[in-house]
Amino acid sequence: MSMRVSRLTLLAFAALLLPMARTAAAQAASRLPGELVWTIGYDPKTFDPAKVDDQESETVRYLTAGVLLRFNRLTQQVEPELAQNWTVSPDGRTLRFTLRPGLEFSDGSSLSARDVVWSLRRVLLPATQAPVADEFLTPARVSVEAVNDRTVVVHLPQRVIGIGKVFDEIAIEPAGRPSEGRVTSGPFFVNDYLRSQYVRLRRNPHFFRKDATGRALPYASGIRLDILENTEQEIRLFLRGDYDLIDSLPPDYFALLAKRSPGSARDLGPSLNTEQMWFNQSPASPLPGWEKAWFRSHAFRVAVSQAIHRDDLARIAYDGHATPAYSFTSPANTVWYDRALTAPHTDVAAAQAALAAAGFRRQGSVLLGPDGHPVRFSILTNTGNAARSKMATLIQQDLAALGMQVTVVTLDFPALIDRLMNTQNYEACLLGLENVDPDPNAMMNLWLSSSPNHQWDPSEKTPATPWEAEIDRLMHLQASTGSDAIRRKAVNRVQQIVANEQPFIYLVYPNLLVAASPRLEGVRPAVLEPHLTWNADSLQLRGAQ
Repeated sequence: MSMRVSRLTLLAFAALLLPMARTAAAQAASRLPGELVWTIGYDPKTFDPAKVDDQESETVRYLTAGVLLRFNRLTQQVEPELAQNWTVSPDGRTLRFTLRPGLEFSDGSSLSARDVVWSLRRVLLPATQAPVADEFLTPARVSVEAVNDRTVVVHLPQRVIGIGKVFDEIAIEPAGRPSEGRVTSGPFFVNDYLRSQYVRLRRNPHFFRKDATGRALPYASGIRLDILENTEQEIRLFLRGDYDLIDSLPPDYFALLAKRSPGSARDLGPSLNTEQMWFNQSPASPLPGWEKAWFRSHAFRVAVSQAIHRDDLARIAYDGHATPAYSFTSPANTVWYDRALTAPHTDVAAAQAALAAAGFRRQGSVLLGPDGHPVRFSILTNTGNAARSKMATLIQQDLAALGMQVTVVTLDFPALIDRLMNTQNYEACLLGLENVDPDPNAMMNLWLSSSPNHQWDPSEKTPATPWEAEIDRLMHLQASTGSDAIRRKAVNRVQQIVANEQPFIYLVYPNLLVAASPRLEGVRPAVLEPHLTWNADSLQLRGAQ
């Protein structure tokens, strides 16, 4: 379960999923010849590609939607798809797309610039309430026109950084007749849906793409997405050969699968996701003044970071399937990771010295603050996440070495979010963020001090500190410049400020754990979602016709 925060997702459950309802639905349909089968966790909220705002609907859209441009999950580069080529004017405000010749929809009708214009305008209309429209910044002022049957021009009122990736989320549909995925220009179309049981997609016989030998794609005759929330049953059916892949596995289940089928389980290394803890610095919180003073103390936050043994977190909490983290940018983010970054590493002696210099003192085994109060606080995290609970306990032990008395409190996700976003009645929190977009522009709603998702001090009227003001300036700069060099310099500086100030204490990057049947050909795992199915048109079972 997760909560969408723009293109950043607050992770509620990244580990053990308990058996729930709908565990018997997996065998509701038999496999058709040449069909691929895997699972989704719940029913898609919508099949309308313009209205997608949940993960399972996005899965269906990705597999069915024909888009002008596709963001390649493997190379992390924007590539032409239905568009044969595209250009952006020097000021970033005019985009010109030239369509491939002879395009058709899955029902055999022709696809022209008229369909593209209609699809783009529909997404931009306020009445559609398309989430992707917000990525145009001012969608009401965007205009779209067809120059001829194969050429479309989009006029933007202002430059939009990463504009190419926005078109990866916009399905091109037949003008005037949206069909909720049943008539598409992508590799598959929705053929059948049985609520709480499965979504069945069929091969689009008019899809434009061919492989290097000239064979038409997709290879598979279709895809069946079983709706299943029980990880244990998913693994059992995978081992039996009923499922062809598992796109994400918790560490404990990964170990189980690796023992039963070593050739199927794959650890792809660090993901883009992060696990971190932070202290509540909000002036609006009901915490006593001395606690707020601790949490606003740079020395206190850095000392906590230095006391944590991240190698132990990765080894124990994730069974070795995580990588120690020191920044919000993972090394898996090959474009934006700053290898020159310096950050506090484990050094308990340095942490003790810094606390003493800041006025903290030991009284026996207890650390006292400059105000004389014992340093006691609780760390909130969510129930149902085995790895996160283990991390909180390990951090509790690490901070005891500094004389800090820490209590771990677990809450169900709605109650936890209420504490974070509404009452702000908490001291520290441990959660994760799922980065669904490697571009730092997707993190604007996290780093801008005015944002409600600026977790340690949400919705500041003005930046509370000079370093937060500098982050604001740099994030606005990277979002407005057309220079890659200026963007990189600004983002690297933000990474260094965060590492220096530790508003978020980054802990680990959970590794990407997946499974693919040895019979499945064409698998090329990517760090971006969907990890195993981003090239679904090229996947097929060995021996399938």
